[in-house]
Amino acid sequence: MTLLENARIRLGWVKAHIGIKGNEITDALAKKATTDGIPASLPFPKSFLKKQLLQLSFSRWQAEWDNGETGISVYSIIPKISNKQLHWSRECIQFATGHGPFPSYLKRFVSTLQTTADVGK
Repeated sequence: MTLLENARIRLGWVKAHIGIKGNEITDALAKKATTDGIPASLPFPKSFLKKQLLQLSFSRWQAEWDNGETGISVYSIIPKISNKQLHWSRECIQFATGHGPFPSYLKRFVSTLQTTADVGK
């Protein structure tokens, strides 16, 4: 059994400066530390830094998405970025991106393929 599993902590108030040896020593050390102490900085925990970097990355990603010139058809459907996976069907993805069996898409790419095939003859 560890100390934390069986810890009994009691908090109580003790009047300051009434001759309790532990209080007097602690008070003297605290006063000395404010005048003679060495400044120390504690590094941020790794988890804090990771969270900050993630938030910064998402902010920049969202700004690029908001101001971007590509993906406008998808932006109208999904204006807020997320790292959560969207479970869209293939047909929904084709519709949202405009890359599917649509006349505008086929006109752009099928005519290019036919022209390329004609050149090879």
